[in-house]
Amino acid sequence: MKHIKLFEEHSKQPNLHIYDDQKFIELLEETISPSSFICSYVASAIKMLEGDGVKVYGFSYDENPSSVYFSEEELQEGHHFAVLDDRFIIDPWIFEEYNRSVFDLHKEGDRGVIKYIYGDKNNWTDITDISDDFKVLFKDSYQNLIDFYNKQS
Repeated sequence: MKHIKLFEEHSKQPNLHIYDDQKFIELLEETISPSSFICSYVASAIKMLEGDGVKVYGFSYDENPSSVYFSEEELQEGHHFAVLDDRFIIDPWIFEEYNRSVFDLHKEGDRGVIKYIYGDKNNWTDITDISDDFKVLFKDSYQNLIDFYNKQS
């Protein structure tokens, strides 16, 4: 299976600007519509676009009480998000609140907001192998997302 890559192979750091683009977020919402903008669908879209370097993680607030953001939201069902190359959290579900979707686990300046939103990394569960296939879920609309992605990269 061919995987779409957002960055050049010679690049040391991926160019993740597309995930902070309002047009991308809107297209992602349209692609998922009429379903709710569910975080697990969003994470599976990132997995589809970025390929094997992505792991999908999840947690419930009960298992990760250090996630202050979700304790305030009282979302008891938890949250799912994508992590690229064990470094970049890519979470367009959070874009509206923070005006960004990408957080760098290695960047000192991101650590506070990562801790606030995602809590303790030791409480994350790798659900990559059981996450939904975006192409199967949204077989009638996923191609529009891939086409936009390819034009921007």
